[in-house]
Amino acid sequence: MSRLLLSLFFPLVLLIVFYSVPAGLLAPQSRPALFPPGTPLSISPSWCDPYGITILLMGEDPELRFDRNLQDASRLGARWVQLSFPTYLRNHDSIEFPVRDRRTPDLSTVQRSIMRAKSSGFKVALHPILLIQDPEDPHWRGQLDPPEKELWYDNYQQWIVQLSRLAQRCHVDLFFVGSELSSMQNDRAEWLKILKSVRLEFSGPVTYSANWDNWAQVSFAEQLDGLGVNGYVPFPGHQTQSGEQLIQHLLPFRSRLLRWSEQMGLPIFFSEVGYPSHSRALDTPWNQYQGQQIDVESQKRGYEAFIATFSGDQQIRGVFFYALHRDGGLRDAGYTPIGKPAEEIIRKYLGTISRVDRK
Repeated sequence: MSRLLLSLFFPLVLLIVFYSVPAGLLAPQSRPALFPPGTPLSISPSWCDPYGITILLMGEDPELRFDRNLQDASRLGARWVQLSFPTYLRNHDSIEFPVRDRRTPDLSTVQRSIMRAKSSGFKVALHPILLIQDPEDPHWRGQLDPPEKELWYDNYQQWIVQLSRLAQRCHVDLFFVGSELSSMQNDRAEWLKILKSVRLEFSGPVTYSANWDNWAQVSFAEQLDGLGVNGYVPFPGHQTQSGEQLIQHLLPFRSRLLRWSEQMGLPIFFSEVGYPSHSRALDTPWNQYQGQQIDVESQKRGYEAFIATFSGDQQIRGVFFYALHRDGGLRDAGYTPIGKPAEEIIRKYLGTISRVDRK
């Protein structure tokens, strides 16, 4: 069955196809990069089509944890790993950062981790994330409100450019200039300045990771090589819904993504997609700790619905599943799929991508 015929089928059939047809039919084709309108700052000749999984890199982790995560990524069939690590500012209205925090890995640890991943045969995306340190602050990073924006952007540029230099030295394959900074995304002039500075240091593809509910409001999107979307779309009422109904819930989101990508002439990809393993995993997929009852089946259902909905869409130009860090298993309520039913779902999907890419 050709990809053209597959694209005409109702998305429910995609769920059946995923488990029954030859694997190569489901993966997106490689195609020439699409150039954004206007005069882009991009110097990357093509988009990189990253398909893989995120590894969380934390400053307090023992070194063996990262090595185990790389082994798990390999067993899943990932060709890419996205190294995501936190840096902190004190509060949502702080100007000075980064602040010292034991959870932030030092640059030597980040560099060593990149080189280990590269030497293991992975392509590497580097995804630094700015988080709020104060647990009493009710805001999240999408609600930053610094009183002196000019100074905030000066500090941000200094921080992100330093990391872009590291990415260049280590031959990173994809670099993120920001992640879910929703309240700051309209400051186009400041972001263009940041992008220009980053591109002076880093020669590869540059992207930004936007939240699922405001990805279309990134004012500088057309100056990226591709736009990342964190796809934590909630499924209200999922407890009584069938797999078909979960797919139906994702279809409007899918349509908006594809329409935007076509109109902008810009690759779009999922910079994060994941589901924790607890009873509220599909109600609030962005929250690891909200549910207290372990529920690995909800995690599996989320992945099944996502893959059935988006498999075969050639305008979706990559996926990073979220995430490897903890050991996993049936008693773990976190995001990792290792040792859970979702592991085989992801392995099968990434296997289809790898087989097509080798042809």
